[in-house]
Amino acid sequence: MGRRELLRIQAEVEIHFKNYDQFFKEYSKDISKGGLFIKTKEPFKPQTVLEIKLFLPGEKEPINAVGEVVHIIDPETAEERGWESGMGVQFVDFEETMQGRLQKYIAKQAQKKPEIIKDRRRHPRTSIRIKVRFPDLTTLLENYARDISQGGIFIPTNDPKPVGTVINLTLIHPETEEEVELEGEVVRVVSETDAQIYKEKKLVPGMGIKFVNVSKEQQKKLEQFVFVEYPVDPTKE
Repeated sequence: MGRRELLRIQAEVEIHFKNYDQFFKEYSKDISKGGLFIKTKEPFKPQTVLEIKLFLPGEKEPINAVGEVVHIIDPETAEERGWESGMGVQFVDFEETMQGRLQKYIAKQAQKKPEIIKDRRRHPRTSIRIKVRFPDLTTLLENYARDISQGGIFIPTNDPKPVGTVINLTLIHPETEEEVELEGEVVRVVSETDAQIYKEKKLVPGMGIKFVNVSKEQQKKLEQFVFVEYPVDPTKE
């Protein structure tokens, strides 16, 4: 039995891309990573399950997927901070051929307009830098167990950046002052409003960041950063 058969669909959403440029922007930012940000002034509540139909420019048959709302940006917050209101949706089930169709579509369009691919590589999104200093070793290890080992980190903040924002992170060790520099992308946002509405879930305002473009050298440094060897106390042997 597939995942879709186990889910109760609560709403249906159709997404029509105006042109290839718009589709490729959304694909690069979210779809290829297993999710989508749907711009709307009436976002559904987190955990709402959606039936999603993606209509690619120039194609008649939609790509069907099932997604779950994982975060929202309400109109009030969006207006206050200059963002776009909407909801972040994570795919939980999709057609087996979905990824193949998307990649085939991109390859086909890239042959017609190769400058789009090149331009996006040449002009990456504006990024910001954030330093993360762990207050103590216990906090670092808790973060490792919960997030870092999964390839990301959650940063508590009352001013989270929008989903899709590229962030250069500098992780600072609480005891050795060692630094590890990584590149990340905001994939989840918990606003102050979200935290207040869903108090029972003990949500904390902040942003979930996924590490991207991690080299083998960076991965090795991160492992050494977390598992620091301390001198053994001979009295305890």
